[in-house]
Amino acid sequence: MIKVLVVDDHHLFAHGLKSMFQPEDGIDIVASTTNGNEALPLLEQHTPDVIIMDISMPVIDGIETMKLIQDAGHDIPTLMLTMHQDIRQIKRALEQNARGYILKDASKPELVEAVQKVSRGEDYFHKKVNEQLFEFLRGNKGATDTDLVNQLSEREVEIIKQLSLGKNGNEVAEVLFISPHTVKTHRRNILHKLGVKNTTELVKLCLEKGII
Repeated sequence: MIKVLVVDDHHLFAHGLKSMFQPEDGIDIVASTTNGNEALPLLEQHTPDVIIMDISMPVIDGIETMKLIQDAGHDIPTLMLTMHQDIRQIKRALEQNARGYILKDASKPELVEAVQKVSRGEDYFHKKVNEQLFEFLRGNKGATDTDLVNQLSEREVEIIKQLSLGKNGNEVAEVLFISPHTVKTHRRNILHKLGVKNTTELVKLCLEKGII
């Protein structure tokens, strides 16, 4: 039985994973947490064989959590499970020695295969992620950047433009007649879509790409 620790900030998603796996799958979710800072004590308590790690988490993201785990001397294969497939996030995950990268729209058989391979020390990448990696390794970096930019909605571009003017979340919300919470959610999604860490990096990238 492969013991798995799930680190994902969505309670329902973690619960769904636990109920998804059956005994015949050979996978057991031994613990879960919504906070990357809680991963270390759970590792010591449950000694999992694999970590399923979300990237987008509010307190500390999945890639930084991986770094914390490795700095503490743990070498447990990690499968990144996320909605994001942009090359910047993939590169960050690989730099922290992620063994697999699978999207949240994957089927159960795909997820079972991914966990099994990662537990054996093999790599597993979702088909869409493989395509991104292939394009990047072929040198099509400019095309990949364009694809990332094209993922932005009109509303997200409006928010980026307001942020570039130095406005805070409340001010952006007032200008666009939306709630501050909606602005915060959009900003978080934009950062993850474009693989940047903060508003400064976001504005710099969008200036380079001619968005603003």
